[in-house]
Amino acid sequence: MQGMQHQRGCAQSPKSPTATHPARPGRRTPCRPCISSVLSLQCKASHQQHQESSSPQSYSPVVALESFGKGVAAFALAASLLLAPPADAVLSAPNARIARTADAALRRSIPANNEEVRDIQRNLEDTTYLLRIPQRKPFGSMAKDVSAALSHFTPEERPKLLDGVPEQDKPEAEELISSLYSTLKQVELAVSTQQSDFVGVRANAALQLTARLELLQSPGLPFVIPKEYTNLPRLAGRSVVEFQVEQKDGALAFVDPIKGGLTSTGIIQITADGYAAPISAGNFVANVLDGSYNGRVLEEGPVTITVPTPPTIQHPPIPLEVFPIGEYAPLYRLPLDIQGGELPVLPLSIPGSVSFAHIPENDSYLSGDSFFMYRFSKQQAGLGGMAFDEGTFGVFGYITKGLDVMYSLRDGAVITNAKVLSGADKLVRPVVQSSSLPPS
Repeated sequence: MQGMQHQRGCAQSPKSPTATHPARPGRRTPCRPCISSVLSLQCKASHQQHQESSSPQSYSPVVALESFGKGVAAFALAASLLLAPPADAVLSAPNARIARTADAALRRSIPANNEEVRDIQRNLEDTTYLLRIPQRKPFGSMAKDVSAALSHFTPEERPKLLDGVPEQDKPEAEELISSLYSTLKQVELAVSTQQSDFVGVRANAALQLTARLELLQSPGLPFVIPKEYTNLPRLAGRSVVEFQVEQKDGALAFVDPIKGGLTSTGIIQITADGYAAPISAGNFVANVLDGSYNGRVLEEGPVTITVPTPPTIQHPPIPLEVFPIGEYAPLYRLPLDIQGGELPVLPLSIPGSVSFAHIPENDSYLSGDSFFMYRFSKQQAGLGGMAFDEGTFGVFGYITKGLDVMYSLRDGAVITNAKVLSGADKLVRPVVQSSSLPPS
């Protein structure tokens, strides 16, 4: 990752020179006082020029015609500004379409096997999006979103929320649905009393319950792996991997989350997502199960913590794998055209994103062994809030616990132990058949 080439610019176009008035979020049309100021300045200049040119000594038909033309131009400018449509580009910009947190990215990567549950998720995400408006919150619109989500819990509609859940998982799904309904009622109360902070907390809790329900409804991959990659390990779902790490000198550098105080051992948990990156995530989980990362020494770069491959280990490369938003399956060996509007389901531009490193001088294949954890910050982003290398790396997961530990790691830190906490049963390791013919 230290050799990341900043060749891609941001997908968002430069800001319009037309200012956005604070009372109209999401619009670039100036308010009427601003237009009145334009008219006032234009007309005042025109009137002054007319007074100067109206004296017998300086009167000229050419000057009068010129002054009249400027006045007409001022009125035309004002009319065009008043009639200008809303700047829809603001709503379709990367800021509105791309996930900005690990939870949001992992939630959106789950296949939508139950449209009713996905509709609840969309309504909740719309509610959290409206909370980002810095001025007066549109609680009326939030109330409509929450009401639409609750409409799926009527006696007639509620049974549909279980569609797609395997029989053995239905008791757990029933508990999730009951908890989701209770949480939505709390969101409804917070919206009706206009408590913004409480709306955000409860809406995020409801989204987590929705994601857990969707995971039960998505036991496998909804697409087929390309034939040329079926011999590689693949993850048909989610897996959680845990790393125990220590600093090079064994210093008490980490906070114990249970006992408090400082400890020499830090814990990092990574959620590997096979729904959006089955080959990359599968390769990663297979490496952990094989013990490949135990005892690895870490390298600290300007924006990364890298787990390099020792010279003694030879690992076959894997193809670059990126799942674009709106597509049905991942793309292989092709970086995304961010400037052309392609955006990944699992963005690099999130603190704690995890990806394999590129092999030297090749943008189509990844190491398959060496990976990095990304310390993304807005200082490394372009105008759209995305990393300049967005779309060129195949993110397969995120740090979902221990992000502070990752930021505390220094050059020479060591992975003392790596293990798979959950999802090992989702790993598919094809048996490579021998091509030799049996003796006749």
